Formats: sequence, C-alpha cells, structure tokens
Amino acid sequence: MTSQLPPPPSAVVGSSPAASPPMAAPGPPAGLTPLPSSSQVVASIASGRVDPFAPVGGSGGSSAPLSLPPGLVFNGVIRSGGTPEALVQFEGETGTLRVGQRGGRTTPLLPAGWSVASIDVQQGRLTLRQGKQSVTAEL
Repeated sequence: MTSQLPPPPSAVVGSSPAASPPMAAPGPPAGLTPLPSSSQVVASIASGRVDPFAPVGGSGGSSAPLSLPPGLVFNGVIRSGGTPEALVQFEGETGTLRVGQRGGRTTPLLPAGWSVASIDVQQGRLTLRQGKQSVTAEL
C-alpha cells in the first residue's frame, strides 16, 4: 500500500510570495493601552540632579539650594601638620577652619548651626553643612 500526500495548496495565479505585502503587527486588544517604545521611556527620564542621593519629590523641605553663609569669604586651603585647613574671613575675623568645627560652639568663623564637613586641599574645596544640607565652595 502506497501512501499519498495531500496535494499542495492552490496558489493564486499571477501572484508570487515576494510580492505579497508584509503583515503589520497587531495592535493592542480593545480597551488596553499600548506600551511605550524604548526611546520614549529613555526620553522621559530627567537627568542632572545636583545630589543623586537626595530625597525625591516634595518632602516638605525647602527646595532652594543652600549657599555659603552671608559674609563668609573663602580665601584658600593649606595643610598644616598633616591637617587640612581652610582660610576664611567672617564678620571681621580672619582665621582657619578645620573639619568638625561648629559655628557658635568651637569657632567664631562660622555662624551658629554651620559646621565644616570636609576640606579638600588638592581640589581647593571647602564643604560646609547646615543641618542635613551641605554646600561646597571652590577656589
């Protein structure tokens, strides 16, 4: 007994497979929203935060950036005995600040509530902190 294969499907006369238009991707089912493309997702992301670790959104704090205390002049940095120090002027006084000093407690060269967070002698930077915010002055 010989088995026979079914006949091939009939082709439309005058058409070739290469000439048929490509099938379009089906749209989303009714009632569903299509997903955005990868380029739309990338374009919607904002970049350039000043502090990438700062809390996101309105947490009730002020959104104004912190600036140096009024009247404080940052003149330079030195390393004395292996300890970095910042040369400053404040309210008629001139002197040096060290990391950890607090205005109104350990130095008259900063207003109360301010402290020295870091001093970078190589880069010429002084970073001050007020509460949880900090500001960096550069030479």
